[in-house]
Amino acid sequence: MKSKTREALHRIAMFVMAIGLVLSAQAVTNLGVGAAAQGGGVLLIGYDLSSSINPIAFDPAQFNGPAGFFSYNWPIYAGLLRETTSGGYVPDLASAVTVPNPSTIDITIRPGLTYSNGTPLDAAAVKAGYERNLSNPHPGAWNTATYDISTIDVTGTDTLVMSFSQPVASAFYPLLADQESFMALPTGSSTGSANTKVVGAGPFMLKSYTQGQRIVLVKNPKYWDAESIKLAGITFTNVPVGPQQINALEAGTSEVEVNLPASDIPTLKALPQLQASTSFPDANYLFAPICKLKGPLEDLRVRQALNFATNRKAINSSLLFGKGQPAWSIFPSTSVFYDKSLTDYYAYNLKKAKHLMAQAGYPNGFSTTLMALPLTATTQLAQVLQEEWKQIGVNVRIVQTSNYVTDLYRDNKAQIGLNPQGLPGIQKITTSYITNTVGDLCNYDNPILDALTKEIEALPPGSPQLKSAWTQVQQVIITNALSVYVDYSPLVTGASKKVKNLQVIPYVGGVLNYWVVSLSS
Repeated sequence: MKSKTREALHRIAMFVMAIGLVLSAQAVTNLGVGAAAQGGGVLLIGYDLSSSINPIAFDPAQFNGPAGFFSYNWPIYAGLLRETTSGGYVPDLASAVTVPNPSTIDITIRPGLTYSNGTPLDAAAVKAGYERNLSNPHPGAWNTATYDISTIDVTGTDTLVMSFSQPVASAFYPLLADQESFMALPTGSSTGSANTKVVGAGPFMLKSYTQGQRIVLVKNPKYWDAESIKLAGITFTNVPVGPQQINALEAGTSEVEVNLPASDIPTLKALPQLQASTSFPDANYLFAPICKLKGPLEDLRVRQALNFATNRKAINSSLLFGKGQPAWSIFPSTSVFYDKSLTDYYAYNLKKAKHLMAQAGYPNGFSTTLMALPLTATTQLAQVLQEEWKQIGVNVRIVQTSNYVTDLYRDNKAQIGLNPQGLPGIQKITTSYITNTVGDLCNYDNPILDALTKEIEALPPGSPQLKSAWTQVQQVIITNALSVYVDYSPLVTGASKKVKNLQVIPYVGGVLNYWVVSLSS
């Protein structure tokens, strides 16, 4: 198996998944697709197919980063497990999964599974699928726990044992429902970067892809639970992020738009043909990562001053229309892991912020740079922070970017970033603060967080020790002001009222639950 590697450049691409991370390929048709089974209509989902942030890809062996390919590939591949609307996991292609010890996962595959072209998908095929995914040449394409897979032993036609070189079985468990566990079967020579010559075993099949226009999926009659799938197909149609999303819903050219700004809620409620839903997924916080090894920002007191000078409640009111909540920590207040002692830890206090600046030797302030991921919410927030921090003498120059990941995380063209969200669970740490990862802006070294990360990864799901470990993590991150966590923004989904059982799973940016949604006639 591929040995453990460092997370690399595309590790941070997770932050932009929600805006449709796609780029190039030519119009193609998947020749292996059969006729769709009968179902309740074709759902039109608006998706930004014109974005130039990440290339579109249907082949897991060619993904160049985590999260960004999930939305349109999940219905094609499914997973061994499936994430639900509540954030829990249920069996899907696997009928059972257990974690007998911190370095082992036992998996039982449903008997009789096949890919959409009829090829058997048994334990040996699952092993081959993982090995193929691990051949992906892009560093950081997978969660770090994936590279700790040491062996996969087929113990029966439908059973296998996955062993790890490190005690990370619990950390890998959620990845059984993620891109790492997309089982893809090649059906011919690669068609290029998009490579449509692959099939999966999920509830839908790729029928065609037209660059910058649409992705067409049809129902897979060979899916193990095809009878429960309500839709006959899904079409992802190009709708750029912005006002066009509401326009598309109103015009009927799309029927679902996920991850809308909170400012669209009044409009959605005012249009009688539309509906809206809101939720607070884990890690759906606006936050500013800081380069902590250079200049004034190396000083803890300066970073704390920035936090005290950030008026989270006012930002929630003005930018999130009061629908968000202050991000006092890396968990929302509704989470079982939230450390209540951190509530109001950095409550807005200009007097304290100025005092800290003076203590740090900057009574007259200093100049710095901030680069925001180019989205409406982050662009607006950058301007607000620029004005707020100016009150304590910090003059912020906003740096423009057309390639946020490269410009900020590799080339360090700004000292502070601004992201619309993070990743849930252990990835809150591994994508931001673990030594020698690109997400660790300017390569900040914190051995305490490194050790706590390993401790959390070794604990089984549901362990009572997790609460204590996560409390320690929050204390380290917040008291040391490693970033400025601003506000949790609501995940807003708009849809036609024709869409029934509208549910979104708490994946990065929110993803429609294709397993339950349906259309009325």
